[in-house]
Amino acid sequence: MQSAQRRRATALLLALPLLGVFRGAQAADAIADAAAGFMADPRAAGLSVGVIRAGTASTHHYGRPLPDDRTLYPIASLTKTFTGTLLAQAQLDGRLALDDDIRRHLDGDYPNLAFEGQPIRIHHLVNHVSGLPRLLPDMPDGPGDIPYPQRLRAFVAGSTRAGFYAALHRVELTAPPGTRFSYSNAAAQLAGDILERIYGAPFETLVRTRIAAPLGMPDTCITLTAGQRARLATGYEGGVPQPDFPNQMQAAGALKSTLADMLAYARWHLAEQDPAARLAHQPTDRADRYTAGLNWQIQRPGGRRVLFQDGTLPGYASMLVLYPDNGMAIVVLSNEIDAGTVGRLRTLVNGIAQALDAEAPAVP
Repeated sequence: MQSAQRRRATALLLALPLLGVFRGAQAADAIADAAAGFMADPRAAGLSVGVIRAGTASTHHYGRPLPDDRTLYPIASLTKTFTGTLLAQAQLDGRLALDDDIRRHLDGDYPNLAFEGQPIRIHHLVNHVSGLPRLLPDMPDGPGDIPYPQRLRAFVAGSTRAGFYAALHRVELTAPPGTRFSYSNAAAQLAGDILERIYGAPFETLVRTRIAAPLGMPDTCITLTAGQRARLATGYEGGVPQPDFPNQMQAAGALKSTLADMLAYARWHLAEQDPAARLAHQPTDRADRYTAGLNWQIQRPGGRRVLFQDGTLPGYASMLVLYPDNGMAIVVLSNEIDAGTVGRLRTLVNGIAQALDAEAPAVP
């Protein structure tokens, strides 16, 4: 039996407008039911859900104030999939090879970026198997009375490119690159810097000119205009509004986007017609049971692929999931984060996917 809290959330969701057109009331009901579970949490703020199935897209929005297709959300680590896509384009352009020793594309001498003669290669930078730390310089432990989001925001805001490369010279690898999973924003930032060097343009410009503009994604960017800022969803953590997160992480997590834009991006990746999209989806690294393409986590339960990436920043959580063998994609954007938000998003996505296609593999 539903709890009183879940019944209240369901009633709220049924009262909110459902945007977009989707074939069949049953599909819309399945999405609303799954969203009700997410919004039942008292900390939930807003939620935008986009689904592509059999070539048809639908958008669904919940919360107070009610978001819409053009509400902007920081997409955090979903940015890394853009970085991976740009790397795929760079290989196809002949600007680099994914198997290159990264030191070929760095200024200065970095003998430390190899372990027993095995160097960090380009593809290691977007698969969390490079051996680089989570951040560069690595963030020290702070006073327990200062919340982690506040410490992280201040640390990132104070970071500089000079400090990043000074710390890169001090990195000590403890295993051959490609053999151990260790989450690294620093590696994705370095990948973005390499892209800037080989193309002679800022990362944001590369995203705009090589991905966003061709796909009709006007609101996917790092630096917001005044009009875009007015459409930015306020982020919440533990019910507390969060200030803007600084942009220094760039290729690792600085992009903002809308549900409309992210559905265009998901549709392009889902089709796998562009050689860069196909290359980005090819498994390049395997560490234990972890398999990844160019910043797409990949699972193949029952022979069917699921490619996914999630992202979190103070105040926001997001997830993008592709089911190429089922012709389906799901995008979820939320302006709330707590210890359980990513798990709730995973439950939401899996609930929608299973309701719409019983053969859709689950996101683990």
